Amino acid sequence: MASRRRARHPFRRRRPRGAAGGLLVALVAAGLAGCSASAVDRAIAARGGPIESSLREVEATVHRGFRGTWSWEIALRRPDLVRWTIHTFGEEQSYVFDGRSVLLYLGSASMPVDRAAESAFRSQVRWLAVTGLDVLRDGGRVAWEEVPRARVPAGYARGLRVRWLEDGSTYDLWLDGRDLVVAAEGEVALPPIGSGRLRAEFADFAPVAGRLLPRSGRYTLDGALLVEERVLSWTLDDPRAAVDLPAGPGASR
Repeated sequence: MASRRRARHPFRRRRPRGAAGGLLVALVAAGLAGCSASAVDRAIAARGGPIESSLREVEATVHRGFRGTWSWEIALRRPDLVRWTIHTFGEEQSYVFDGRSVLLYLGSASMPVDRAAESAFRSQVRWLAVTGLDVLRDGGRVAWEEVPRARVPAGYARGLRVRWLEDGSTYDLWLDGRDLVVAAEGEVALPPIGSGRLRAEFADFAPVAGRLLPRSGRYTLDGALLVEERVLSWTLDDPRAAVDLPAGPGASR
């Protein structure tokens, strides 16, 4: 297994707490959404409400590229702060989007980021934002519409087509009868594996701090199995997960 060395990173981290009860809160929120609410509002309510910040600890089986069992964590803080840290036997590697620039850290050391890597990580940031739902309420950044019922694939109750206004990237979100997002598709770059249509299927939803969140994910790239993900823990809306970006070019305070 990968080591758990804890170097200083642009998010202060702590050991995640176990999942808290909250299924009743999520169900009540979904009920209060009302028939007049938009499809996005209903999906956010079905989940249990907005999420200001999250930290997801993952163990994953990777089937392409660097095959094997890996662990990583993905930290997000609205509106634009993202850190993806891969645990390795040596120094941890972190890609960070600080709202303006992509940064790379090996341990605590800042490393240069070439244009291809920056573009790829920005595509991943957009994917994380769209599948996280809350950005869909920002009409200045995304546009969305419901997929006509006749075009919703079998097994899903409804769908959302989302377009990122900055570059025109489009994504499909598929919802079940509870209005939970159980699948997503969109173009993502994942070097060194390549670029293509990423598809995710989310399952094993469980209550976490008043929200219903998936505990597993299955990802394919252009139809080929890429990653099987097991979520070890979620930490939500913790003020101690504050942003602590280091000073330097591209950094913000």
